Amino acid sequence: MAVDKVTIFPCGGIGDPVSSVTRLAGYILDEDLLPGRVELVSIPPIITGVPEELERVQAYPVIALDGCGHRCGSNALNLVGIRPAARLFTPRVRSETKNAIGRRRPFPEVSGQRLAKDLAERAAAIARHMLEDPHYEFQRQTAAPNPEGLHDESLDIEETMGYEEIESGCYQCSGMCAFKLEKDPELRRRLEEDVQEYEELDGFER
Repeated sequence: MAVDKVTIFPCGGIGDPVSSVTRLAGYILDEDLLPGRVELVSIPPIITGVPEELERVQAYPVIALDGCGHRCGSNALNLVGIRPAARLFTPRVRSETKNAIGRRRPFPEVSGQRLAKDLAERAAAIARHMLEDPHYEFQRQTAAPNPEGLHDESLDIEETMGYEEIESGCYQCSGMCAFKLEKDPELRRRLEEDVQEYEELDGFER
């Protein structure tokens, strides 16, 4: 049966501008595309075990938004024994859409804002299938400490999670229910009409 909510797990780094892109994608999902239907979580409270944050990754399917080659979102979930229901890998999406990440960390330039929209559009399409398809099945997960990969960048998280790329930048995790990624013109219309792009960023900190 369909699920009540979907959890979005964006990259949480602060040293790389791509983290602002994945976070913006999460905000767009939460505030513009699927308000009230998604939960946003971040890496620190998941690792430290904040109960209400852990509940969000246990009770609902998780879509991980990995920002770069470090794949911190996927690795953080692995450390607490949670398998993402789906994963978007930003570098692959960027290669397809040709929207650059940009250089600003507090808030991305227009190209980065458009890349965030690209990520949000894909994540929203996946989430809507999970939320609305009566045949989608999700079993509650139980978080548990998993030291495999802790302080070990040699861990192949792609193999560990059993990721299979079903479309450019979009991955299915082994053992999780299959999902569909279908383009929805309504999502694109809302992104173009309702989500403002900011060309002037003088009001944002550098």
